[in-house]
Amino acid sequence: MFGLIRSGMVTAMKELQVVSNNIANSGSTAFKKSDISFSDIYSQTTAGADGGSQFGSGASVAAVRLSEAQGGMVQREGALNLAIAGSGYFVLSPTNTPEAAVTTQNFTRNGEFSLDSQGYLRAANNSYVLGTKLNSTDADGVAALSKIQVPQTIGEETKSALTDVSVTNDGTVTATYGIDTIQKLFTLSLANFPNQTALSNLGGSTFVKTDASGEPVIASSGSSGLGSISSGMLETSNVDITNEMTAMIRSQQQFNGAARLLQTNADMIEKLTR
Repeated sequence: MFGLIRSGMVTAMKELQVVSNNIANSGSTAFKKSDISFSDIYSQTTAGADGGSQFGSGASVAAVRLSEAQGGMVQREGALNLAIAGSGYFVLSPTNTPEAAVTTQNFTRNGEFSLDSQGYLRAANNSYVLGTKLNSTDADGVAALSKIQVPQTIGEETKSALTDVSVTNDGTVTATYGIDTIQKLFTLSLANFPNQTALSNLGGSTFVKTDASGEPVIASSGSSGLGSISSGMLETSNVDITNEMTAMIRSQQQFNGAARLLQTNADMIEKLTR
């Protein structure tokens, strides 16, 4: 009996932990809430005319997965504030210096980007944003991922300063120098996964791949099932406060009920052993 009651308390506490984290991050940009699922525990089978029946021994946490639901869209001034409408994640490199090779990739839907003093496009967590340089391919003819850098000036003799940066729906990064010198520089890369719900959360709306999520499929927006990019917009969290508060009340009642059962069980044992 004790194990049965304990499993109810443990699962309720785990659900409270997940729901509380969802509520705490309801105002975080592009936050993806987590959903928790449970499974039955069966300890023994008794023989019977119907082939046998199983006796339950409680419940356990089966999995905690990310929700793929789209968050809302809000306007945010600035051409480098970007939101993805549809599937996909921006690709980031968490390396410390511009010269470091792109060996590790992180993924986010938080498109709150900015240019640093060297013109590199940076994410909110200071990672480098990755893309493909236009008209540039590797030895195999494939456009290689690199850190997006927007030169601050162009021209050797009469230097023209950067005056504007824009991003189109297909992820093309365009820079304007002086009054009317326009150059298309990069295409932002997006990543999709066979199982996006199995990505590992690093915090700050940043994720890494896992064995369960599968390898990322990286392409430009609008291709390979990827969504489109909206400039001057940010994605809000996909947390529904009403649903989360309902889940919190339910898990609190479950925990309180299990605690009362535990106390009753303790009282019965005490009376029997007197």
